[in-house]
Amino acid sequence: MFKLSVKKCFRVPGLFLVVGAMLHPQRFANAFLVVPVFAETATERGASAESQSLFQPSAVLDSPKRSWGNIAESLAREPEFSSLISAFNFAEATAILEGGGGKLTVFAPTNTAFQKNSAAYNKLLQPQNKDKLIRVLKYHIVRGEITQGKVDGGEVETVEGSLVKIKASSEGVIIGDRAKGIQPSIETSNGVIVRIDNLLLPPNLEL
Repeated sequence: MFKLSVKKCFRVPGLFLVVGAMLHPQRFANAFLVVPVFAETATERGASAESQSLFQPSAVLDSPKRSWGNIAESLAREPEFSSLISAFNFAEATAILEGGGGKLTVFAPTNTAFQKNSAAYNKLLQPQNKDKLIRVLKYHIVRGEITQGKVDGGEVETVEGSLVKIKASSEGVIIGDRAKGIQPSIETSNGVIVRIDNLLLPPNLEL
């Protein structure tokens, strides 16, 4: 009998490739199992594109881009989001990341993004600006997934209540006319984290 221990799975056009360790007395060390995948029709592909998230993580099942924790836990594990986590902790607003049981998409500025906006960030961390900081943090969160259909609409509603512009371009997905989504995204148990290279500020925010 052959015993297959699956290590990695890759999806390639027309195939689903499984890299595994094939155990057999003194015969095989490693093996590939190739399973054919039936191609989608053009209609199915179109419907799929409309409903699927634009920010899909890597197809490698054990990739670090797929997190088995929730959004708050996943952000805390990534050093590049330490400034964002500090902001949520200062605002005592980490409960926002729980989503009330629903899925969220979080546009997560990296530490570099905060460095670009250091003057605004430092003001937001002042105690008298706590409410404004919470507004900014909520402005980076959208309920549900960002699908092609939502991008075609040109705007999505944030948890803060305001709309933020979103569009697809040759450079990728642009959010709020100032931030670009950086691949790969991170899939978590309660939503998707999308790295962005700039800070988003809600309309009519005075600092």
